Amino acid sequence: MMNSASRRTRFWLEARRLGRLTVPLVLSQIVFSLMGLLDTVMAGKAGAVDQAVVGLGVALWIPVFLALMGVVQAVSPIVAHHFGAGDMPSIVADTREGLWLAVFCGAVPFVLMPCVPQVLAAAQVEPVLATKTNLFLWGILFGLPAALLFRTLGFYSASINHPRPLMVLGFVGLGVNFVLNWLLIYGHWGFPALGGAGCGWATGIGMWVGFVLMAVYTVVGKAYKDVYLWHTWAWPHWPRLKVLLRLGLPMGGAALAEVSAFAGVALLIGRFGAVSIAAHQIGLNFASIIFMLPLGLSTAISIRVGQELGAGDPRAARFVSWCGVSLGLMLAALMVPLMLYGREAIVALYTPDLAVRQIATTLMLFATVWQFSDATQVCAVGALRGYKVTLLPMWLMVFAFWVVGIPLGAWLGYSGFAGGQALGVYGFWLGLVIGLVIVSAGLAFVLHKVSRARIAGA
Repeated sequence: MMNSASRRTRFWLEARRLGRLTVPLVLSQIVFSLMGLLDTVMAGKAGAVDQAVVGLGVALWIPVFLALMGVVQAVSPIVAHHFGAGDMPSIVADTREGLWLAVFCGAVPFVLMPCVPQVLAAAQVEPVLATKTNLFLWGILFGLPAALLFRTLGFYSASINHPRPLMVLGFVGLGVNFVLNWLLIYGHWGFPALGGAGCGWATGIGMWVGFVLMAVYTVVGKAYKDVYLWHTWAWPHWPRLKVLLRLGLPMGGAALAEVSAFAGVALLIGRFGAVSIAAHQIGLNFASIIFMLPLGLSTAISIRVGQELGAGDPRAARFVSWCGVSLGLMLAALMVPLMLYGREAIVALYTPDLAVRQIATTLMLFATVWQFSDATQVCAVGALRGYKVTLLPMWLMVFAFWVVGIPLGAWLGYSGFAGGQALGVYGFWLGLVIGLVIVSAGLAFVLHKVSRARIAGA
């Protein structure tokens, strides 16, 4: 048995390993959220209606994208297991299947797009907002296949301990997005002034730029010499693709259940008007930026757990899992004071509208409350993905958010407590807090049972 000093030493050694993976992953995730921040702020300069367009558009496309990204993320734990076992040919074979999977997933949103007008009408969104949101989404749709291919190559690279390209190319994409926003929102240099809808087209074009650059990097990078993807070309191989789907579909389902709960509130509060929608978007966008810290750590945990299991060491995998959860809670503790005492200044960066700022400042308090639960659940689910356990986390997400959180939020938002006043958007956010508490406790328990069972089985 290790004494306490040895455990502390081992903890910080593993923390450094996780840190080397996490920092580039976190920065790449932060860049993704900064694009949303950039869209929200730049559209806000064009008016509250255009800012609301971005809010509604994000509410519709982000859940779909993250669900599909969850499916293709199955590449990550599989490649990590192969890397831990030293099986380089399998890394190449499964990554190629992951690229095919990204192509297939990229076609899904085109099937869903005809339903958007009906969804917006059912949510009682004003016709002007609905028309502009539809145009925003067509731009996003154009780039989604490229975004999924980019992420697949990124998961492959990070799982062999090369996460840096995701970070570098993410910042390149942020610059491209800024320039295209400037052109397409305001109509500079003869481009059409699309307002908030221009953000969607700017993002879609930027997605293709990112994928092309990532593909070129994996062609010329020396780090990929032993796992080179581009020597030959082959049609999809169903047995390998089936393994990816078996792991990835529940991952996508879990992402959809969680993200659609948060983003879907923008639709459910549509009847409250543009001010509430804009305030919700501001609060959710900043909370999403903070969430990128534990989310990047979660991906690193998944990779490290997969590598240890691939190497045949389930005890080390369990240690990595709980080390990662502990680091996630430390990050949450650092973020709470920033959000609690800086929320007014943060909201002021988003909008000059006093009515929007008043609501958004209060919503930031809810985001502060859920930090520890959010960090616990995302780190635990990352570790479980390293164990290739994805189905039970999905059902926990569905229960916590769609059986408890959203129905409770709708009751509080539209009706209020018995005999009390309806809480509006605040009621929905209270429901989200309760959902997060439930799912974090459930996932921590599942991780405890799975890690112990894997050791006993070995």
